[in-house]
Amino acid sequence: MPQTLNVSVPIPDTHVLIAKEEYEELFNYSLDPVWDLKDLKKKLKMSSDDTIKDKLLFNPKFEKVLKKQGIAHYPDESFNRWRFNARKMNKFIDEHFNEIHSK
Repeated sequence: MPQTLNVSVPIPDTHVLIAKEEYEELFNYSLDPVWDLKDLKKKLKMSSDDTIKDKLLFNPKFEKVLKKQGIAHYPDESFNRWRFNARKMNKFIDEHFNEIHSK
């Protein structure tokens, strides 16, 4: 028969206890909605544009997904700048962190 221990822990007025899922949602809303390449470099802690392009943006494993899911806007003749949906890119990086930083 399992034993149970009931404990009361006071939470200071300066803190709030919320579900992890709600915290993550609030965190995502705190992000700027759009990143540029500079913001992406900051998130990835990479200083080279070429490294980010090789490991992530032009990596065949990721490029289709980034375009199809609207995570990344690749420069083209109509808008020659990189733009990223910050919330989606943040989630994508978290899910593929090891793959992005490998090699």
